[in-house]
Amino acid sequence: MFDIYMKNEFLKTPEGHPFEVPTLALARAIEEEWKKDPSPHYSRKPLTSLAATTLDRVAEARESYISYIAESVVRDVILFWAPEPPTLMKLQKKEWLPLITQINEALGLKLKATTSLSIPALGLHEEEKVRGFLYHLTTFQLSGFVHLLTLTSSFAISYLLFNDELTAERAWNLAHLHEQEQRRIWGQDEAALAHQKTSYEELLETLRYLALVRE
Repeated sequence: MFDIYMKNEFLKTPEGHPFEVPTLALARAIEEEWKKDPSPHYSRKPLTSLAATTLDRVAEARESYISYIAESVVRDVILFWAPEPPTLMKLQKKEWLPLITQINEALGLKLKATTSLSIPALGLHEEEKVRGFLYHLTTFQLSGFVHLLTLTSSFAISYLLFNDELTAERAWNLAHLHEQEQRRIWGQDEAALAHQKTSYEELLETLRYLALVRE
């Protein structure tokens, strides 16, 4: 583990834990964030914020986070299809159905799209497959995966992103298929676009964090 040394002292997390990260590459990147912005606001520094969350939250409640992710599989945005308009139904079939097939094959699941408001819980064998994947993640990888899930509302997209099977731009467009189709039909909402731009940049930083964790 590598410490972060700034301003003649070792950096601590907001909860007072030693700020120790698993790779030298991540440690150096976090140091760069603090050199660019020496203010004490962790939230303004994406890599710092993710690492601090790992150390203060995920490390102490790893099993709870794994359960949260496992439960999110059947709440995946790509499973809930809007029946209207016909153009959107066609788009969902074209763009989302291959993802459902891909995640099913990767983890031995039996997920299906629906136009209703709920999907049955995973079977015991299916949940074991998902948990098996999650248990093999380091705590730092787990925190990054949780953040991908928060930004995309999709376990499948997060899984494929994590495994470098989707580009960031492609993943973002797939996760926000409904919103983009609404904008095409009804026009742009500048406030919503600005929010999406900020969230997309956050996605890029999360992927950067995961890449640095692996180095």
